[in-house]
Amino acid sequence: MTEWRKVLPISLLAGLCGLIGGSWVWWLASGAGYELFPAAAALAAWGTTAFFWWLIVVRRNNYTLKAGLLAGGLSGLVSHWLCWYLLIVGANGCYWLTGGCASSLGEPPIDPLNGVWGALAFSLLSLLFVGWVTVPLGMLVGAAWVWRQR
Repeated sequence: MTEWRKVLPISLLAGLCGLIGGSWVWWLASGAGYELFPAAAALAAWGTTAFFWWLIVVRRNNYTLKAGLLAGGLSGLVSHWLCWYLLIVGANGCYWLTGGCASSLGEPPIDPLNGVWGALAFSLLSLLFVGWVTVPLGMLVGAAWVWRQR
């Protein structure tokens, strides 16, 4: 089986979980600006899971519970930063292409370079609120997936 076929199923599952979680956040959020959240959460979960699963498990052919726990936990952790960064980039695209996605005062969103730090601040807050679910859930799914592959 080629490498991408080993990575694709678990990353698609993570993307679906990100879509569900992102939709839940969008539904609960007050105010504007969360419309892109489900897509950003899905892409972040899919991308981080594909990367870490390939790097830690598939590339090294390391189908151990420890590797599954590590890949899943890192995916659950890093996906928070990537989600917020994708939202910042998406808001910039929206602002510069359509003139929308401005702040309540009509200001443009934070630029993508400073967005690296902004995404870090937002992700630290989101980890406090839901990281206690995403990181252990990622670890659990990663370990279960490795166990299933044996």
